[in-house]
Amino acid sequence: MTNAGEATGEKDASGDKTVLIVDDEAPARALLRTAVRGSDIPCRILEATDGDTAVEIAHQTRPDLVLLDIVLPGSDMSGVLVCQDLCRDSRTKVVIVSGQAGGSILNACLSAGAVEHVKKPFSVAELRDKLERWLAD
Repeated sequence: MTNAGEATGEKDASGDKTVLIVDDEAPARALLRTAVRGSDIPCRILEATDGDTAVEIAHQTRPDLVLLDIVLPGSDMSGVLVCQDLCRDSRTKVVIVSGQAGGSILNACLSAGAVEHVKKPFSVAELRDKLERWLAD
């Protein structure tokens, strides 16, 4: 398990895409990792447990896709600020993965450039199919 502020990474030997998972809850990160690993597209997986670390990793690695939980307790950066920062890089697609069904926070993220919202709880198989579509571009 990683602590807030820590980042972990792994590289598939043939991976040419990078996915950054941002969630403060270890079980949620594990499910997201399972979905990414199960896709047909080899990926390098990076993780962050807070917004500050997510932005730092994204600036260093320029991930192809970020799976972002917008509720990040204890972070100096709100999920909206993280999303806005990450969406500035047109190469990076940001997908909001949140238990929130709607509201101003989610709308602000979508307005900032997030490509989609996946509501928790989610189906790993459904997320895997969407991952392949997002990463194929």
